Amino acid sequence: MCGIAGLFDPAFQYASEARIKIVSQFNALQSHRGPDAKGIWEDENSGLVLGHTRLSIIDLDSRSNQPMESVRQRYVISFNGEIYNYREIRKELIALGAAFKTDSDTEVFLEGYARWGDAIFQKVDGMFAVAIYDKEKGELLLARDRAGEKPLFYCVKNGGFAFSSELKALSTLPSLSRNVSVDALYHYFSLRYVPDPDTIFEELKSVSPGTLVRINSKMELRERSLYAFDIEGRKARESIDVNVFLEELESRLIRSISRRLHADVSVGAYLSSGVDSSLVCAISAKKLGLDPKCFSAGFTNVSDNETIVAEKIANHLGLPFEAYYISQDDLLTAVTQFGKNLDEPNGDRSCVPTYFLSALISSQVRVAVSGDGGDELFGGYGRYQDLNHQLSPKKMIQSYFNERLPMFPANVLEQVLPHSAEVFRKKFVSRYLSAFERTDLLDIERMRLMDFYSYLPGAVLAKVDRMSMKNSLEVRTPFLDPAILEMSTFLPATLIHQEGLLKMALRKILAKYLPAELILPNKQGFGMPASFFNSYASVFNRLLTQADETLAAWSGFDFDRSAFTTLQQASRNSINTIWCWISLAQWSESLPAVTRLGKSEGVAV
Repeated sequence: MCGIAGLFDPAFQYASEARIKIVSQFNALQSHRGPDAKGIWEDENSGLVLGHTRLSIIDLDSRSNQPMESVRQRYVISFNGEIYNYREIRKELIALGAAFKTDSDTEVFLEGYARWGDAIFQKVDGMFAVAIYDKEKGELLLARDRAGEKPLFYCVKNGGFAFSSELKALSTLPSLSRNVSVDALYHYFSLRYVPDPDTIFEELKSVSPGTLVRINSKMELRERSLYAFDIEGRKARESIDVNVFLEELESRLIRSISRRLHADVSVGAYLSSGVDSSLVCAISAKKLGLDPKCFSAGFTNVSDNETIVAEKIANHLGLPFEAYYISQDDLLTAVTQFGKNLDEPNGDRSCVPTYFLSALISSQVRVAVSGDGGDELFGGYGRYQDLNHQLSPKKMIQSYFNERLPMFPANVLEQVLPHSAEVFRKKFVSRYLSAFERTDLLDIERMRLMDFYSYLPGAVLAKVDRMSMKNSLEVRTPFLDPAILEMSTFLPATLIHQEGLLKMALRKILAKYLPAELILPNKQGFGMPASFFNSYASVFNRLLTQADETLAAWSGFDFDRSAFTTLQQASRNSINTIWCWISLAQWSESLPAVTRLGKSEGVAV
């Protein structure tokens, strides 16, 4: 796991030393993503500089440091992520005559691209954000994994192109205006995150999950999809034998988990009381004969602390276990400045405990497997039930976000930002209309499909990546194996929910490994508890006042007084909006200084 960065300056607006300085600063600002080594590669003839910060996981030798050139030196790669089936692909390439200088997955990815081109992206089982430069064509490629596990941001500006793994790093580009997008703020207040391909900044974009972007020396940008997740209609699933389906799903999970437990460093596991992480740990112990240490976190003075059940699960499986109990003092310390840890505004209350748990895990291992993705793929959220069918598809989608994932009230946002409200409907809601208009899908299937493209990358995976990488911890997600993604698209209706229980496919497999009393009926949340907000109302009132002052003074939050007052009042609506408002203000105070260049280094026009 690493951080990648680059600057493509074919117009030579910057001197060589300036390009290197800019990319070196990108590296420095995201060094927590890769504390083990930093690399810079330059092609003075094209004006390209690639950067890399490395977290050593596979082939720890310095020979696997990046950026890395291909054997024949046509291609150069800067890669963030892991390719879990790299050993199989390596054997295939060797049989075709390829030679390797390292034992890394990076070189396999690079040599695979050199031989097969874009087809390599269909072959790999992995999480990745990657940049590959073709010296012969003078063309740069960026690509991102199927579900969006790894982030990748870019900017086309003044005849040049820049990219990095983190938004704050990229925001230091000297020519950037750093104007905040009002439409992005609307998305943030509606969803608690800014969805791809937009970012909080007008001039910065995100490569969407499962997407490839190419840019040449003329700054001509082409984009194409590498992967599309869909759910097959009911007729395609009617003849599926449920028992055969479950056997195949379990087999694929075993293979996926086995691949993700392979590393040249120690590997642990997240373990909540939920079905997904319990299944990952159960297969690790009972099918693979491995004993990764399990880690869990809970809150002190909270009655439904899931670490109690998690410890019982670990004991039943014979796995080592450690829990971190997040105290009121921990939370009080965190909330005073937590937003400053965020790369981009994120109003999800579960970022805080995820950060604490990642810190505990990273003190003992470098890699952890998790159960993320299981809810979206197999229908695990309670909010998936009981939609109002009297609504139109468009209203149904809006109701889902306004009522099931409540943030700032939609009528308030529409009043303050009518133009952005229309953009939200056209750019975000309309993406999912086709799913809600399909008569061959169940409600849960419509929402699973929508969440795969919205909530999963925007909230779940972004939270896990940012909080874990702040602690230099790599998190791997077995449920996002492409073979399991494929099976989830054929999930029989009887394996989605029965008698009020959700995620029946995973429950039936887990029942082979755990007694019924350890398979909890309902999913528990992991956000800061409501009781904490209630107990420390005076603290949050003070933080809200500070947030008001910060946002009123922040040039990026450019609202007239009336609009500001309306948003300010709405921020007191619930614990979700309180935390959203505070996080945004704290984030705005943490933006790094823009790179400064000397006269000899050149400045972009």
